[in-house]
Amino acid sequence: MKVRALPIDSWREHMVYLPAAGTEVVAADFLGPGRIEVSDGVRSIRASVHVIEDAGLLGAAEIGLSRSAFEALGLAEGTDVHIERTPSPESAEALRAKLRGEELSDGQIATLIGDMVEGRYPDREMAAFLVAATRGLTEREVVALARTRAEFTDRLAWDEPMVVDKHSMGGIPGSRITMIVVPLVAAHGLAIPKTSSRAITQASGTADAMETLARVDLPANDVRRVVERARGCVAWNGKLNHSAVDDVMNAITRPLGLDSTRWSVASILSKKLAAGSTHVIIDLPYGPQTKLKTHQEAAELGALFERIGAGLGLVVEAHATNGERPIGRGVGPALEARDVLAVLDNAPDAPNDLRDKALFFAGRILAWDPAVGSEEAGQARARALLASGRARDALDRIVEEQGRRQPPVLPGAHTRVVKADRSGIVTGVDGWIIAGVARRAGAPSDLRSGLDLKVAVGDAVQAGEPLYVIHAGSEADAAAAAGLAQAAHGYRIGG
Repeated sequence: MKVRALPIDSWREHMVYLPAAGTEVVAADFLGPGRIEVSDGVRSIRASVHVIEDAGLLGAAEIGLSRSAFEALGLAEGTDVHIERTPSPESAEALRAKLRGEELSDGQIATLIGDMVEGRYPDREMAAFLVAATRGLTEREVVALARTRAEFTDRLAWDEPMVVDKHSMGGIPGSRITMIVVPLVAAHGLAIPKTSSRAITQASGTADAMETLARVDLPANDVRRVVERARGCVAWNGKLNHSAVDDVMNAITRPLGLDSTRWSVASILSKKLAAGSTHVIIDLPYGPQTKLKTHQEAAELGALFERIGAGLGLVVEAHATNGERPIGRGVGPALEARDVLAVLDNAPDAPNDLRDKALFFAGRILAWDPAVGSEEAGQARARALLASGRARDALDRIVEEQGRRQPPVLPGAHTRVVKADRSGIVTGVDGWIIAGVARRAGAPSDLRSGLDLKVAVGDAVQAGEPLYVIHAGSEADAAAAAGLAQAAHGYRIGG
């Protein structure tokens, strides 16, 4: 059959169109839930089939391709191609076995995931598999899944005896400890190529805050260069750690609201494996506004991370941490970066909670170094690197190598003060409300926007005293955030 491009936009779904009165094929033979393969012997795509009955739209010996299918195939119009039903994949029995609740072998998982990424399954069959996987994956299957996912990622290799990394489940406003941990570890001399995410539901992610100081959209060769010269980096993972599995699976799991702890563990550790990490420390915050609600839930997840990591040949250490309240004073990219610099500069007014948590995690990482040898020595080493200014120097080297931002982004000049509506003791801070007000001010897309918290849990406050200051890039955003805070400012004040 000869290729013909049709002016049909099927978005990302590859579609092919067969003539109902075709001379080369019987179109009805190719209809059904599966896909077909279109190939010239070198290039090929898999696509769903529709039939066109109007002979004026498609010739009897032609095959029509939607815009996305035509672009993906990459052949000129009029090129001869052949079509065939995508063969029943070898993984079909594995899929049926999982639907029956059986445990799959490593090979079955690799073949099944590979066929899904290659587009050999219709969405409904992939959805059925994902539902079954959400309900039950054994730990051995999680290890196999992580290995398979890593195979679909551009992998980094390092000429280093130890490559360390840190991951957090997130959800805590202001908890920007990565920007302190990385320079502390780099100042010691361990390689720490940290890739971080942007905010999704919070007012800032690590990449957002780092972007106020330096470029973060680094390709793999730049990450390698920065780490070789500065021993560490803080880059955005949008250009790195990308897996084709995520594209395929997320297109189904997100609309369906599927969420599996074991699936998430496989995804996270597959990225660490692909990044060339050998040692990974994981922060698992728990609290009312976090994904993990209790200490027990966080501890159980931490133990799972450690077991799966061991199965992958990684050293993984996970810690449950209290996530009941914001950390630091800034909420939003520029304000959180301000807190980070205050800690690294040993400023007298630097947030103690941010400094202490960063030192704890940095000390645990440094304890992996045989030359350090113990948790106590790791903590002492981290404190010495901070006090001496070497950690701040390390951040400056990282910023220079990544590309210093000139001038750096400062908190927005348009402000509003949110005041206490009663006197008493601050008994709690609702992180979701705080993050919501900061986002209404423009964070994280506007790096200048956010909140500067003036009181913390345990502080006494008088009615009319400031709780926090809203910073925004425009007067309209500042006013809108202030209106949201007037309805609910996020602070609980006891009598």
